[in-house]
Amino acid sequence: MKKKVYLFLSIAFAAVLGLSSCSKDENTAPTIKSAVLSADNKTIAVTFSEAVYSQADVTGALEATSLSVTAPAAITFTYTVTHTAGSTTATINLVITSVIQGTETFTIKPASATAVYDNEGKAMASTETIESNAAVQDLGIMGSWVSEGDNVSTLFAGSYFNIRKVEANFKTDYTYLVNQYNISNTTTTPDLIFTGTYVIAKSTFGNIWTITCNQENPYTAVASGIFEIKTNPEVLWYEVVQTSGTQNVPPTPALGFGSSNGGTLLDWNVQKYVRVQ
Repeated sequence: MKKKVYLFLSIAFAAVLGLSSCSKDENTAPTIKSAVLSADNKTIAVTFSEAVYSQADVTGALEATSLSVTAPAAITFTYTVTHTAGSTTATINLVITSVIQGTETFTIKPASATAVYDNEGKAMASTETIESNAAVQDLGIMGSWVSEGDNVSTLFAGSYFNIRKVEANFKTDYTYLVNQYNISNTTTTPDLIFTGTYVIAKSTFGNIWTITCNQENPYTAVASGIFEIKTNPEVLWYEVVQTSGTQNVPPTPALGFGSSNGGTLLDWNVQKYVRVQ
């Protein structure tokens, strides 16, 4: 009988030790499980191993100062962080303002050893780090651009077109919106609004791309040409001609900028834009 009692007590004691050990080890520091870059390079969805906070007293949402986001030096960008205190996920909102090669990844880690906490006040280790699941994509012309002042081409600014400013938005769904402001227009209402779809492809000639715009409004038309995003500073060079209903010959990557209509237009048809988003 005594043997059975001792055996029972031994098992019970071992169980208590086991429970005690589990309780002691239960509160491990939070980690970063994944970082998923969106297809348009605008967000990184970060998932943590558990609910996280910015303060050790289990309060506060993560902010840009809570996470360190880095990338190769060739990429210039800014970021903000969207997070709800106690959530297991956060969104890093990216604004990339430089040319992308398409091979760069982002690295995410806590900004310090006292930047991210779990619901028991345990801090994420400063050595915790993760890379985005994919490299940024070279989106070419996608984004919002403005051409004004000396950037307006000689052809557009001349007496035939009388254009003062052009706002162009090439969207990620391959549609575009272009607002045209004439020289006499000092308002924020464009004189003409162009919409349609576009197709782009990177050529084998440096960083020059081809583009075909299938215009739908204010009238149907097709325009083709080339573009390149140059650096230091970043400026979009854009040269297209309307090919439908005309005898125009578009510029080619092989001949480069100024090759519209066999070069007869010189560089008068080269429009330059500055990125605004």
